[in-house]
Amino acid sequence: MHTYGIRAAKAPRRRCEHPPHERIHAAVRALAGILAAAAALLGATAIASADPVTFLDKWVGHDRSMQLSSDSTGTLVIGSGAMDTDQWGVTWKQNPSDSITITLASLTARGGQPQGHVGDQYIATIQPNSAAQQLLYMHKVGAQGQVITFCPPGAASACGA
Repeated sequence: MHTYGIRAAKAPRRRCEHPPHERIHAAVRALAGILAAAAALLGATAIASADPVTFLDKWVGHDRSMQLSSDSTGTLVIGSGAMDTDQWGVTWKQNPSDSITITLASLTARGGQPQGHVGDQYIATIQPNSAAQQLLYMHKVGAQGQVITFCPPGAASACGA
């Protein structure tokens, strides 16, 4: 017997059991698990959110900048507005804690009102701000509440630069 025009029924196409967004979420979870395992194997406790910084990095802010050298010297520019700016040669020493003491050694340029005096000292620390950016904080020794904040150039907007 001959059947004209009748074909055998095809099996219906099989649809994927999971919608695309569920497959993506599963892939992300798997990748997160792999990264966590790799961090554990390498001894890492967390993935760094920013590049590490040191006191010897270039530090900037609005009306201020600082660059320290490994020979315990450096330059510091501190200002108050466009007209009052001092540039200093400084010395620095490592403290027993994670801080340094910076001393104003020689005035190299001045515009307007003085922003410091020879011998003034600051205690400087590097700490993260609320956005996890590493900032340098200078506290003037003997002055209440005066803190000068510096940022690495990549995060200068956090310091008004």
